[in-house]
Amino acid sequence: MNAQTDTEQIYWRFATRLAFRFVFCYLVLYCLYIFSGEQIIFQYLISGRLMDSFADPLWHHVVPWVGEHVLHLSTYITIFTNGSGDTTYDYVLILCELFLAVVATVIWSALDRKRPNYRLLYEWLRFIVRLALAMEMLDYGMDKLIPVQFGSLTLGTLSTRVGDLSPESLLWTFMAASKPYTIFAGFGEVLAGVLLLVPQLATLGSLIAIGVMANVFALNMSYDVPVKLASFHYLLMAAFLVLPDAQRLLNVLVFNRTAAPRPSVPLSSRRWINQGALVLSALLGVVLLASLTHFGLQRYAMENPTAAARSPLYGVWTVDEFNLSAKPPGPLFTDKLVAGMKIAPGEDRWAELIIDTPSGSAIGLSNGALDYVTLRLDTANGTLSVADQADPNWNCKFVYQRIGEQRLNLQGAINGNSVSLKLHRSQRPSRLTSRGFHWINEFSFF
Repeated sequence: MNAQTDTEQIYWRFATRLAFRFVFCYLVLYCLYIFSGEQIIFQYLISGRLMDSFADPLWHHVVPWVGEHVLHLSTYITIFTNGSGDTTYDYVLILCELFLAVVATVIWSALDRKRPNYRLLYEWLRFIVRLALAMEMLDYGMDKLIPVQFGSLTLGTLSTRVGDLSPESLLWTFMAASKPYTIFAGFGEVLAGVLLLVPQLATLGSLIAIGVMANVFALNMSYDVPVKLASFHYLLMAAFLVLPDAQRLLNVLVFNRTAAPRPSVPLSSRRWINQGALVLSALLGVVLLASLTHFGLQRYAMENPTAAARSPLYGVWTVDEFNLSAKPPGPLFTDKLVAGMKIAPGEDRWAELIIDTPSGSAIGLSNGALDYVTLRLDTANGTLSVADQADPNWNCKFVYQRIGEQRLNLQGAINGNSVSLKLHRSQRPSRLTSRGFHWINEFSFF
């Protein structure tokens, strides 16, 4: 008896068939969203440019229309998926997919009332979900296994008051402070992703994914990280994959009973299709791991320069003298920057110049705020240029003079104002980076 004949003899209840139709429609739609997201990521890694996915042209028209004409949102949707996965666009997109899944379920149920079960289609759905979830686990996991997702502790971060950090920034700082823990978290996600690609190990991979993603979802909810929708869906997908083995797991882990093997249902009665699915899973895993490792190592080397590659002016420079030649001076920051950083009158004077990396330097203001800037140093001509991505109309240009290793003079212009600054390099030790690890602690070290 072949697999097709065997499955035809099994009868699912109406509620089970109805539930399967809805779950199938919704998960396929969401997995297409995942595949399109992975397409964007790999296009960016390869070309360095963000491009639309294959699904974006349609959704970018449908979602704003639904928001305006169906939900009657007060603001037209113009912000699409970006670094935040919890935008209004994302929530409305999920609502659209739920609606489409309901409509498809109704039509499907009306046209296919007599089918006894969907065993083969269920196996294909599990195959699709396994691939999609494995891709996400490998993607996020490699960003931690090669610790680039949270970056490193920068001088700017170490100079920021804890009370000025957002909850998300606090979480990022916490993770960046311990690369071993970040690597451990990434290993769990990568392990889940690899196991999900092997059919016989998919249940184990799903269980690991549930543990990993439950923790990630709790962190996202607790620290207001805008990946709540995605992490919740990954958790649901892992639970969906474990569901067929739920009773067997309960028998072994809870009730102390024996558990018979779960019957294996192939994707098709054709051998070449089943073998092709295995080859596809293996190829996907190899390509993902190789490419993510390659790009991850490149990014890590770029974001973590060696001490020899650091800027000659690396350090935290405290401003001793800040002199403006014009009286009264013009504004030191543009209106856009003043509004963005909430700078009150008299709080625009520089207190510190923090030189870390060219793209990760910062200006410390007298009110304690930090303005992250890009910095370009020309050692041949002795010049220093500062720009701010938040407003391209703002810039600073200086001629600098080093006096020994600990003193620095700057002469030039800030937003068109002629200024001169005298600074010294601060020698403040950071307990967060200097404490290290100790097996024996006679007392707690707070």
